[in-house]
Amino acid sequence: MKKILCILVVVTLMVGCGEARHPVLKEAAGIVHQHPDSARVLINKVDTTSLSEADLAEYHLLKVMTDYIVLHQADGDSLVTTCVDYYDKHGDAWHRGRAYYYRAGIRRHLLGETYEAIKDYKTAETIAEDADDELLKNMVYENLAFANYRCINYSLGMRYSQKFLESSVKLNDTIMVLRGLQMCAASYAQMNLKDSAYACILKSLDYIDLCDSILRSDIYHNVVVMYQEKGDDENAQKYLDIWKQNRSASSTKGYISEARLLKAQGRYEEAIEKAKACHPEGDPLVRINSMELLAELYELAGDKSEALETKKQVDAYRDSVMNANHSIEIADWQQKYDEERWRATAMSTNVKWGGVILVFSVMLALVVWWHRRRVRNIRFQLNEHVRRIAENQTEIERLQQNGEASEQTIAELNRQIETSRERISNKLLIGTRAFVKLQQKESVADMKSEERHCLIDYFAQLRPKRWQEWERTYASLTPAQYIFLILQDDLHYDDDTIAQMLAVKPASLRTLRSRLKGRER
Repeated sequence: MKKILCILVVVTLMVGCGEARHPVLKEAAGIVHQHPDSARVLINKVDTTSLSEADLAEYHLLKVMTDYIVLHQADGDSLVTTCVDYYDKHGDAWHRGRAYYYRAGIRRHLLGETYEAIKDYKTAETIAEDADDELLKNMVYENLAFANYRCINYSLGMRYSQKFLESSVKLNDTIMVLRGLQMCAASYAQMNLKDSAYACILKSLDYIDLCDSILRSDIYHNVVVMYQEKGDDENAQKYLDIWKQNRSASSTKGYISEARLLKAQGRYEEAIEKAKACHPEGDPLVRINSMELLAELYELAGDKSEALETKKQVDAYRDSVMNANHSIEIADWQQKYDEERWRATAMSTNVKWGGVILVFSVMLALVVWWHRRRVRNIRFQLNEHVRRIAENQTEIERLQQNGEASEQTIAELNRQIETSRERISNKLLIGTRAFVKLQQKESVADMKSEERHCLIDYFAQLRPKRWQEWERTYASLTPAQYIFLILQDDLHYDDDTIAQMLAVKPASLRTLRSRLKGRER
């Protein structure tokens, strides 16, 4: 007993040690997404000299996260790569997923390594979806949508914009929902799904008072574009004026819309100046659109050489974006990654279902075996009682002839004979009553299992020849099938009567006959 207690204590200590975390780091991890400034203050107070390997990995990860979120900076990706390597071997989904996510962010936003960043984002996506980490899924979907949009991968950009919007709705985060609507609108527009894009834009207007200045500027700009595409220049000008009043200092996209309005009025020189004023930082599609508009305006203004030069610049810039971001390679890699993941998931699902089906099949086989064995045992109980009576009577005669019998032995054998006769009588009595029910066409749907077996034993004694014929014709019938044979072959009832007595539909009798056919020897 003492040894068992010692083992339990050791196991408890081991489990406790495995789950222990530095309290300050645990607190910081709990608030890092909601209050990154406070989390940063907490981790800066931690003395790293006494930290375990696990705590030191968490400290480094939290430091990378807070520096990235609060300061938008990082000293390269070597530290976060150390965290990725550690959590690949020892980490839980929360730490491992965030290590990949923030390494992707550093590589994409600070180091300009879009291709490598998307690989990390995809790994983080897999971890988040497997762990059902909604917050991490939301962050990953947003960045994959932006990355694919900037790489001019329209279909993937739309796919992740939709996933980001759905995730934001689940998180009940209004600002994220608004951002998701704008991203979906941009993706739908690029895929030429105008009606869907307009629906997202109009829905955004319902919550525009909750936006910051940057998001508000984008929404008003999209409304202007929507009315321009519909040919409603009056509303387009109205929302363009609203955009000018609400635009953030960095927002210049609206100048493209203003240039288009001026173009429609034939004021080409003014339109050219407005198109040049658009400098969309980091948005290659808007820049391409502004350059294409400039080329059209130069041509309309009669400056053919400038128009031709601008068109060349558009083609060169589009090619540079595609090459710099490895757009084709990124699209192909993501497709292959998703295919491999789908195959692995399908294989895992098939293995699980195969195991479930195998277990179910084994259990079903055991149940069928047990049922048949039980039926067989009950079915031969009557014959067993008869056999015991005969054996006991023979034993009594032998003992009396040899003079070996004592009164006590004979009394015991006679008691066993009476017991067996009583059991036979009881079974035959129950079977007789059940058979009378059949003759009177009463329902047998609620007949108990014991009654069914007694009925079958009684019928075997009542109609021995017919019973022997069934024994030769069929193999391992159930009580229900025997009762059906009694109703059909012995009592000669029609299908409607049999169906009513068994409480089944007449059509079900075809299934019964088919199963009986399958039992023929």
